[in-house]
Order: sequence, then C-alpha cells, then structure tokens
Amino acid sequence: MLRAMVDELPDIAKRGRGAVGNPTGRFDRYVLRTTGDGWESPADASANDDGEGEYRQLTTHLHLDTSRKVISYVKSEDMPEDMRSINPYRGCEHGCIYCYARPSHNYLGFSPGLDFETEIMHKPDAPEIL
Repeated sequence: MLRAMVDELPDIAKRGRGAVGNPTGRFDRYVLRTTGDGWESPADASANDDGEGEYRQLTTHLHLDTSRKVISYVKSEDMPEDMRSINPYRGCEHGCIYCYARPSHNYLGFSPGLDFETEIMHKPDAPEIL
C-alpha cells in the first residue's frame, strides 16, 4: 500500500525519532489526505520533552529483505570512483533527518519520513551472501 501525507507537519518530532511525519515521496502515485474528525484519543496526542500529554510509543516493524546482494556500488559525481557500500538493512531507527538513504525507502512503497525509521527491511543472511 502506498501512503503519503500532505498535511502540515507538526513542529516537534516524536520522542526518539528524527522525522516528524510521513511526507509525500517523489515516487508516490497517489496522495492521501487526512482530516481531523474530532475523535482522536488521548494516546494519539504527541508528547513534548516536558512530559506534557501522553507519549505513544512508535513500534518498529522488521520486514525480510530477500536481496541477493549486500554490496552496493555507488555511482555518483559526489563520491570517488569505485565506492562501495555494505547494506545489511534498509531503513534506520537512528532518525538522522539528513540521511542520504531516506528517499530510497520510497521505492519500497514506504514514506521517507517516519516509515524510514519504523519499517526496517533486514537481511538476516547478509554474512552468508557477503
């Protein structure tokens, strides 16, 4: 399922996460709009660092990645020639908002926003493939 968010993003991030929402990715075909209907539960309220409001833990979901390669060859004008990268997973809980890998999550049908931090594709057989 392709998801996208075009609503205004909140001012603060969720505790422990870098992104503040799931913005529309450049490869999305459809854009879904959410509307408030007044039926939000207190658990949906975002908490700030002062502890006001209720904190809702974001759950990380692991998905199996059956890629046949673990080494990626980087071809970019910004990088030296013959640059390689080892990728045992896609997505990351660290939440660095500036991460170069965020847009690639959109190829998988996920948002480069919070989905990048909560929908992780892992390669359990990476050592054998390597």
